[in-house]
Amino acid sequence: MNTKYMPDYGLQTWAYHLSMSYPFDLNYLSPDDRRYNIYVATLIPKLSIDEDSVQFFEDYIRFDVIVGTGEHTSRETLDISIISDEMPEFDHRKFEFDYEKPHKAMVFTGWEKGPIELNLLHVYLEESKYYLDTEIVYIGQAFGENGERLPAEELMSDPTLQKVEEALLRDYPEKDLALLLLEFKSQLLEEIDSEDEDLVQLQEITKNPPLELNNQIIDVTEATLINYFKPEYNGKFNIDFPSVEEYGLHYRSVNVQVHPDIMGLKLYSKEKTYLSNERIVYSPLLSKN
Repeated sequence: MNTKYMPDYGLQTWAYHLSMSYPFDLNYLSPDDRRYNIYVATLIPKLSIDEDSVQFFEDYIRFDVIVGTGEHTSRETLDISIISDEMPEFDHRKFEFDYEKPHKAMVFTGWEKGPIELNLLHVYLEESKYYLDTEIVYIGQAFGENGERLPAEELMSDPTLQKVEEALLRDYPEKDLALLLLEFKSQLLEEIDSEDEDLVQLQEITKNPPLELNNQIIDVTEATLINYFKPEYNGKFNIDFPSVEEYGLHYRSVNVQVHPDIMGLKLYSKEKTYLSNERIVYSPLLSKN
């Protein structure tokens, strides 16, 4: 397709909603939650609660978080309030607790309304004064074989993600796997003239909603992220992923933003470090003969 005389169409997508969790904790999301369309497998430092540091006060719990392993270990003291509008009568000092998933959660039992879990990763992302080192190792789409968006907890049944997890346990035992779930939204940036052909192209580009499987907006967003970060395991597994040029409708440019600073994440891969205010720009060569 000769696109030399096509008008300028630019696509801008941004991560409207982000969530991060260990794979075994994805059930904290609603079973009906299908908002996410792209997931990112990441390596983060191991986090654990120092059992000897736990102190209970009237309005909060204080404990040290051990970050990392071996020579790269550090620690940070957090003061965590677990009183909320939903359970103002809950007094954490009156109930027994135990640790789950070795010291990655505190679970209080005995309350009449059920157990209360304090998830360390979620708490750390909300309360830490430091950004969490987050290495991107794989990027994929959160869809099933028939095009349906998956509830988040079903992602771990994805064969490719299972292969990634097995490889990470073998290759990086000193790190933890965490999944960054992204919901993208988009807008089209265009410059059109009065040519009827241009208006037809514009209609073709905008007629599909942006959050469906096989929709070019999600495909192009995924391709832009992969081309930018070049995740280690997308390459190791020789995963085919779409490129902007593969579509009949061509964008002059694609701009993608993730905003990891919202969650206190320092995003990077072995190829790239992402700045919190950065636009990932992909501009394919449109002049083809």
